Amino acid sequence: MTLVFAVIIYPMKKMYFVVFFIVFSFLSVFCSKLSAESHEIIDSPKFIFPVGCTQGQDCWAVNYVDVDGVEGAGQDFKCGPKTYDGHKGTDFALGSVAQMRGGVDVLAAAAGRVQRIRDGQSDRLKTEEEVETLKKDKKECGNGILIDHGNGLKSIYCHLKEDSIIVKPKQKIRTGQKIAQVGQSGMAEFPHLHFGVMWEGGVIDPYTGMLNTQGCGQMKDRMWHVGLPMEYEPVAIFNGGFRSKSPDFEAIKRGEENPKALSLGSAAFVFWVGFYNVEQGDKVVLKIIDPDGAIFVERREVLKKSRARQYYFTGRKIGRVQLKAGRYVGHVKIERANGVIREQEFPVSVR
Repeated sequence: MTLVFAVIIYPMKKMYFVVFFIVFSFLSVFCSKLSAESHEIIDSPKFIFPVGCTQGQDCWAVNYVDVDGVEGAGQDFKCGPKTYDGHKGTDFALGSVAQMRGGVDVLAAAAGRVQRIRDGQSDRLKTEEEVETLKKDKKECGNGILIDHGNGLKSIYCHLKEDSIIVKPKQKIRTGQKIAQVGQSGMAEFPHLHFGVMWEGGVIDPYTGMLNTQGCGQMKDRMWHVGLPMEYEPVAIFNGGFRSKSPDFEAIKRGEENPKALSLGSAAFVFWVGFYNVEQGDKVVLKIIDPDGAIFVERREVLKKSRARQYYFTGRKIGRVQLKAGRYVGHVKIERANGVIREQEFPVSVR
């Protein structure tokens, strides 16, 4: 508390009366309290992971908050490219439409009260005309939930699966409570949850506890619970499989599933893989290993462009000699100059 002394001098018959006023500075008290509350708001409550999946295995953080504060550019909290201009949350992506259809729960990241919900939008890729309509109507979020955690702190959950919302406005919510499922509603090119954090109208990056206007490479206090595996993911292998012909990636994006097995008489044998956030200079190796452990086919590629989402495949046509029966394995490896390596295997039966 700050004390302010005001001195007022009144002339009266050659005499001066000095009056001291001791004023309590309520503004200083208020600002001090607000500052303490601000720190408390950023530090507490701590958020849990808001998706019922295992990060790094069947879901991935693919876009972070844009923190550069410059229009026309985008930079994540690590000063990297895993965001896009004006992005105000974190995108946790699933591996496939099939996974979305099977149901992946969205959980309340912290206790609070439901402020608003919106439902009724379909889970599918939108046409250019539909995208423009969504922008015009300000419904890019699709089906969504806004939760008020008190003291000016709120969280938003976007692109939820149609008809999956099971909470109502004004309903009290506990931490970890199921509130909906991950979908692809609104402006969503793939199934994911957009999770956003706001305080007093400003956007907060939960990975740093800082406003999105404060730049990258800084840390105040993470808003995630201590011990949560919420590390920065530079690149991810999110899906893959086999086909008996060149893969139609547009069909795969719409939800076409991999066959459970391939025929001995297949005309071709193709292995495909999907990546999030590949960068120029990344080295990618795709291999198909036959039942005897020999390399059936191999492809090596040094990437010429950075892409947020990219597909690659390798394979060959099958001539008059049939495939061997048994278990084949598609092996993918991506290596970055800074030592980041991701490897994964995708098996398939041929019978």
